[in-house]
Amino acid sequence: MTRRARFAWTLLAFAAIAMVVDALLLPPDPYTQLLFLAPTTGFGFVLAYWLVYRGGFERLDR
Repeated sequence: MTRRARFAWTLLAFAAIAMVVDALLLPPDPYTQLLFLAPTTGFGFVLAYWLVYRGGFERLDR
């Protein structure tokens, strides 16, 4: 799997986890959910970059 594909799958996984946590913890108001989803997706982007391009997955395998 290429790095770009691994990055995309990791980012999609973090977005899915953020949506589940969002649905469980916040009220069903769409505005509130979007306010929560934007920063968590941004954090997921940074975390996915670290895991894929900075050797995070290799460090976790040890």
